[in-house]
Amino acid sequence: MSKLILWYRILVKLFLFFMFGLGSIVLITVVFPTIRLFSPSSQTFKRRSRKAMCYTQKFFVGLGTLIGGFELKVENKEYLSHLSGKIIVANHPSLLDVVMLLSVIPNADCIIKASLGHHNVISGIVNTLYISNSLDFDHLTKECTKSLKEGNCLIIFPEGSRTKADGVHHFQRGAAHMALSSGCSLVPVAIGGTDKYGLRKHDPMLSYNPKEKYIYTLTPLPEVNPKDYAEIPVPAAARKITEKIKTDIENALNR
Repeated sequence: MSKLILWYRILVKLFLFFMFGLGSIVLITVVFPTIRLFSPSSQTFKRRSRKAMCYTQKFFVGLGTLIGGFELKVENKEYLSHLSGKIIVANHPSLLDVVMLLSVIPNADCIIKASLGHHNVISGIVNTLYISNSLDFDHLTKECTKSLKEGNCLIIFPEGSRTKADGVHHFQRGAAHMALSSGCSLVPVAIGGTDKYGLRKHDPMLSYNPKEKYIYTLTPLPEVNPKDYAEIPVPAAARKITEKIKTDIENALNR
């Protein structure tokens, strides 16, 4: 890749970050208050706001594709976009993973890091729509189960934070415990594509993949039904489910 193209893509990345921040401000100050004004209940407000988030992320992904910042390829997109009451479990290679998922899944709920609730730009969004991981486990399970029963899909990154360059990290068992508690199936999604240097944890802001454009691939894998593990003690079942999901995602990424 020539230095001219590399610097163009770095500038595109910075521009997209700016647009993301601007879009977040518009959502918080204009879109959400307007939706709340015409929503008869909190549940209706959240459902409509999640759809608005999906449309916003679709626009962001479309803009990023148009100006050459990245490209999104989704396998079985129709299936992903019509999921209901499922726990979406994905690896977490970059900063934009949740954006890609939200652009495809219109009824997505998320468990988010408590620190994001204090972030100046996006705190209004995450505190309004999503579930903080600072809740105690019983309260967290109750909120997640309620959201799933309402037909939302719950996005969980079991690695806890973005993957470093050395591959998929240890998977925590929270998603498996959530599935066993709620009875809802898990849908593993492998997030692959080209190297995400510049969007990984601790990468410099003024950096970009020096070889090629960011390409994201979303590959949904066979569902994991917690009922298949009903005869196993919960701790062992959670371990087996987590190991299966991690193995399935790693195998999909290594094809």
